[in-house]
Amino acid sequence: MSEIYQRLAAHLDRLPVPFPSTETGLELEILRKWFSQQHAEIALNMKGVPEKVSVIAKRLGVSAETLAPVLEEMSKKGLIFRMAQPDTRETDDPKWLYNLIPMAEGLWEFHMNSTAEDEVDMVNAYMEFFMNNAWYKTKTSQHRVVPISKSIRAEMEILQYDHAEEIIKSQTKIAVAHCVCRKQARMLGKGCEHPLEVCMAFGTGAYYYIENGLGREVSKEEALSILHMGMEAGLVLQPGNGQRVWSICMCCTCACQLLRALKKMEKPARMAHTNFYAACNDVACTACGICVDRCPMEAIELEDAAVVNRDRCIGCGVCVVACDVDAMVLHPKKAQEQYLPPRDIVDTQRRIAQERGPF
Repeated sequence: MSEIYQRLAAHLDRLPVPFPSTETGLELEILRKWFSQQHAEIALNMKGVPEKVSVIAKRLGVSAETLAPVLEEMSKKGLIFRMAQPDTRETDDPKWLYNLIPMAEGLWEFHMNSTAEDEVDMVNAYMEFFMNNAWYKTKTSQHRVVPISKSIRAEMEILQYDHAEEIIKSQTKIAVAHCVCRKQARMLGKGCEHPLEVCMAFGTGAYYYIENGLGREVSKEEALSILHMGMEAGLVLQPGNGQRVWSICMCCTCACQLLRALKKMEKPARMAHTNFYAACNDVACTACGICVDRCPMEAIELEDAAVVNRDRCIGCGVCVVACDVDAMVLHPKKAQEQYLPPRDIVDTQRRIAQERGPF
C-alpha cells in the first residue's frame, strides 16, 4: 500500500514546483489521507499540463466514459485541476481538461474546506518544510509583492502588474476565498484577527474555485472593496508572479506560511520579487515606533529616527500607510534592480523548472 504513495510522491516531485520528501515521511501521510489507491493510480498516469479525458484514459487502458466521472470526482476533491476547453466553457456540454497540481499553489489550497482538524497540524508542519525546500528553493517563486496603493505617490511611475487595483480591474472572472493560512491557524486556536475572506482567484482558477465551492464569485467593485479592506488591515499584497496575474493573496506574518518563511531569512529582500523599498525622512520622523511594530519583515529599527534595512525590506508599503507624519516613503528600485515578472503562470512554471535543473 505504501509503495503507491511513494511512487505518487516521486511523480509529484517531477512537476516544476517540487514535492520534497521529509525524513519522517510526513508527505506520504498526507497523500494517504487525501488520495485513495484508485485516485493515486490515476494521478500516476497524469501530467502537469491539461489533457483531454481520452488521452488520460488511453494511458490507463480504460474507456473515457469510465474515467470521466472519476476525474470529475478527483477534481472536486481538490486532487487535480479541472478546466473547460475555451470554446466549450459557455455551452451546456463543456469538454473538460485535467492536470496534476503541486502542493502549492494547488493541493493545499484546494483542501482548505476538507482538511480535518486532526490533519491540520500535519499539513502545517509539511507546509513549513515545503516553503523552505520547494517554494523558495529556486530563484523564481510563485508570488510577488506589490505595494499598498496608499503608499504609492502620484509622481511614481508604476506598471499595471505592480498595481493591485489595476490587476483586479483587468479581470473578467473573480472569485474570493478564505485565506487557507489563517483558516487553518484558527482551527488550531492560533488565529489572528485579520480578515479571512480576502484571497482571490482570477480567470480559469476563479471558475474552479466557484464550481468547487472553495470561493464565491464577486464583481470587480466588490473585489476592490475587499482589497481596500485588506490594505486597511495592514495585509501584504502578494499576487501570482506574472505580468498576467491569476491570483492575489493578502498575507500576514501571524499565519501566512509564505511570509513566515520569508521573515526567517537573513535577507528577505533578496528572495522576494518586489520593485520597491521603504525609506525614512529623518526630519519628519518623530521616532514613535509604529513602523517598527507594523513591518512584517522586522526591517526597521529605531534610532534617532526609523532606519530601514534594505536587505529585509520587501516594499509592501505597510509601514508607509501606518506612519501618521508621512515620514516613511516608498521608492521604486533603480532600473537595473527592477524585477520583470514572467509573462503568465506557464512562463513562471517554465522558469522554476529550468532553475531546478534536471531531475
